[in-house]
Amino acid sequence: MEKPKYVDNDVFKYSVHLKNDFLYETVYTKPFPEPSIVTMSSTERHKLNEHEENLVLEKYFTKEKIKELKQKFIRQIQESENPFDIYCVDRDGGYNVKEEELFNLD
Repeated sequence: MEKPKYVDNDVFKYSVHLKNDFLYETVYTKPFPEPSIVTMSSTERHKLNEHEENLVLEKYFTKEKIKELKQKFIRQIQESENPFDIYCVDRDGGYNVKEEELFNLD
């Protein structure tokens, strides 16, 4: 069996992410009861805020809402010229690749 013929190469590894501020969802609720801030520590206040945020998240973002948001995302991606942040995160070379695996820059 003939060994494959490998060619010299450079390797570029890119990280591709959706742009951060692509989609926001605003949720309006009735005010939560305001606790006595005077007797609460900042840690307790933080935990209470976190609890309220998680409660809204769990109740608002149902399976149906998630499905709707996915469709919004898909539309925005399709309508955007470039919805990605793309960064080169690594350069290397000398991998075992064949000629037909190389990306042609010409």
